Amino acid sequence: MNHRDTDYLYISTRLKARSQNLFSREKLNRLIAARTGEDAVKLLTENGWAAFAPDDLSACEAEIARQQQESFELLYRYAPDRRMIDLFRLKYDYHNLKSVIKADALGSDPSPLLSAAGTIPPAALLFAAREHDWAKLPGAMKQAAAEAADLLARTGDPQLSDLLLDRAMTAQMLEMAQESESSFLLGYVRLMIDLQNLRVLTRAARAKKGYDYLKRAVFPGGGVTVAGLTGEVTPELLRAKFAAASFSAPVEAACSALSGGSLAALDLACDNALISYLRTSALVPFGEAQVIGYLLAKEAELVSVRTVMVGRHAGLTPEQITERLRISYV
Repeated sequence: MNHRDTDYLYISTRLKARSQNLFSREKLNRLIAARTGEDAVKLLTENGWAAFAPDDLSACEAEIARQQQESFELLYRYAPDRRMIDLFRLKYDYHNLKSVIKADALGSDPSPLLSAAGTIPPAALLFAAREHDWAKLPGAMKQAAAEAADLLARTGDPQLSDLLLDRAMTAQMLEMAQESESSFLLGYVRLMIDLQNLRVLTRAARAKKGYDYLKRAVFPGGGVTVAGLTGEVTPELLRAKFAAASFSAPVEAACSALSGGSLAALDLACDNALISYLRTSALVPFGEAQVIGYLLAKEAELVSVRTVMVGRHAGLTPEQITERLRISYV
C-alpha cells in the first residue's frame, strides 16, 4: 500500500472522536437494564442510532445494517487505501457464497440469509449460482466457488464445501494483509488464523474427527504450526502449541471444551482475544491501525447490540444476556 502513517492523520483524528460514541460496557449494561424496549431504543438513539419499533427484530437488523454501511462509507471516503477495508468485508462475500451454493443444490431461496456488507452485490452471487457461471467473480474467489459447488454436487456434504471456501477466504485475507505491508493488519490476520485453528482442533477432537478431516480444516499462515498433527488432541498438546500469553484464555476454554465444556465459551474467549489485540490500536496516535481498529470495534459494537436486543426480545435475564457478550472495545 506504500502509505505513510501521516497519510492517516486526518482520518485517525476523526475516528478517535467517533470512537467515543461506541457502546462501552457501561452503556451496554444500561441497554440490558433498560426497563422497557422503548427505553432501550431511546438509549440507542441518544448514541446516533435511528429509532425503530423495539419488538421488531427485522427493523433492528435493518438499522444495524445501516450503521455498518455508514461506517464503510466513512472509511472509504477518508482512508488512503480502501483495500484494507475490503479485506474485512470478504467474510460477508464468502458467507453469501456458501449460502447461494447450498441453496442452489437444495432448490431453495437464500435471499433472507444474504448480507449486503460484502464487496460483491448478493444479487450477483445469486445469479452466478443459478447460472452455474462463476467467471465474473474476482480472482481466487472464482475458482473457489466453482470447486465448492462441484464438491457439494459430488459429495452432498455441505461441510466439505464450506471448509473449502473457508480456506480460500483465509488465504485471500492473508495475501491481502501481506500486500498491505501493515504489521498491525498482518498480526491481526495471523492471530485470527491461530484462533480459528484452535477452535478447529477442539471441535475435531470432540467429534472424534480423523487426520483426513484436519488436513482440510486447519488453515496455514498463522504463527502456530498445526499442520501435520496426527496424534490425539489433548489439553497438554494445546497448551504446548498455543503457549503465548495472548492465547491464555482461549486455550483454557478449549481445554475445558475437550472434556465436555461449552464450545460457546471457547468462541467467546477467541473473540475476546481478537478484541484485546484491537485495543492496542488505541496506543498508536495515527496510522492504519486506527482505521482497522475502528472498523472492527464498530463491528463488535453491532454484534453486542444485536445480542442485547435479541436477548431482550427472547425474555432472557440480564445475567443471561451479559454472559453472551464479548468484551467491549472501548
